[in-house]
Amino acid sequence: MTEAAGSNARAGIFRLLIYGLILASSAAQYAIVPIMPTYAHRFGLSGFQQGMVLAATGLATLAIAVPAGALSDRFGARRLTLLAGLLMTIATFAQSLASGFPMLLGSRLIFGIGYGVVWTAGLSWIDRTIRAGSGLGGSVASAGIGSVVGPAAAGALVQYLGLAVPWLATAAGFAFITAGLCLLRMPARPAPPAAPIAASLRAAVSDRGTICAAAAIVTAGVTTGVCALLVPAQLHAAGASPGRIGLYFSIAGVLFVAGSTLTASAGRRALRKSVICGAMLILAAALSPAALTAAPLAIIAMLCLATAARSVLWTVAYPLAAEGARHSSAGVGVVVGLLNGIWAVTAVLGPLTAGLAVEHLSPRGVFGLTEAACAATLAVAVVAAWGTGNRSRTRRAGSGNSPAWPGQFGELKGQVEFQPVIASAQVDRQ
Repeated sequence: MTEAAGSNARAGIFRLLIYGLILASSAAQYAIVPIMPTYAHRFGLSGFQQGMVLAATGLATLAIAVPAGALSDRFGARRLTLLAGLLMTIATFAQSLASGFPMLLGSRLIFGIGYGVVWTAGLSWIDRTIRAGSGLGGSVASAGIGSVVGPAAAGALVQYLGLAVPWLATAAGFAFITAGLCLLRMPARPAPPAAPIAASLRAAVSDRGTICAAAAIVTAGVTTGVCALLVPAQLHAAGASPGRIGLYFSIAGVLFVAGSTLTASAGRRALRKSVICGAMLILAAALSPAALTAAPLAIIAMLCLATAARSVLWTVAYPLAAEGARHSSAGVGVVVGLLNGIWAVTAVLGPLTAGLAVEHLSPRGVFGLTEAACAATLAVAVVAAWGTGNRSRTRRAGSGNSPAWPGQFGELKGQVEFQPVIASAQVDRQ
């Protein structure tokens, strides 16, 4: 085998392993959603405790997102990513052994630390290791597949094999992938000089594109948390099994992937504040069926419509903010970490607030309040997008071939390659 052939083989193995880590992290993040009613029944969890479990990943990500991005910019991403894989292995194994609320919550917090690092340092490692632009499509596919497979597989495994089985399987997968990445040595391009964290944060919060993107993430993150808590509970009360609930969330995940793919295919035409604001308006309106009735069909329709709208928000928001970081000379890792931190705040407050509210209001009332909050956030985004002094900045940001966050959401070289979230992710973050 020639040296070039050996290098290509290593690159292929690296792609397989790193995309597998992304897929597994996304699957493990969403896998808990359809089986939350099972945990609630077994451990006697209140609505607030359920919200804490669902918010744990966001809380940990909030603490780690900006430091992980800054450390990735300054010291490189490989060691941080391997540590994240180890933490997620430990966390999912501990979750399989959970016998009560404290251990369940603790394992989700540890998982959240690893999750937050993967979605900053891990994706930066991809960009610096694989030839520019060639490794990004697999990241998109991996995250999307994880968000689809995770809920469906977890619901089916819990229904037929028990509550511990999906987490034991996931822990084994994390251990295998992390060991493989540790043994594999790949040359990486040096990271660009990192801007100081304080300077990067000041530049980020003064950029109108980043403000608009942050408003989109707030809307997407809050609705994700509220849906993750209330939708499974309502469907469970209507008689749906964990497997069927997981199937509904997987269908929504397919819509997320399709929406993100269509948005990405639009290229630079999608990289506009008007696209973000339009998607936020659709997302707010999508909550109306659940605010008007508790019928299962209305809940499922709301879940699918809201998830499709969130796919546009996650696909556009990060590249728009990262483009602003390029023009303001902020560190891209810090900007992405900041946005991940904003998502983490919503991931914490969304289910916690919904868990408290549902103890005093009906689920319909909670969905109605969430719709109102989305409308208020949309108003902030509109002011940020078309406020005084924004036009010159928009023209500047739109000129030339401006790269988006390269590791996580693609590059803009005439046409944009995007990566959906989370969340988050979000990710994520449906």
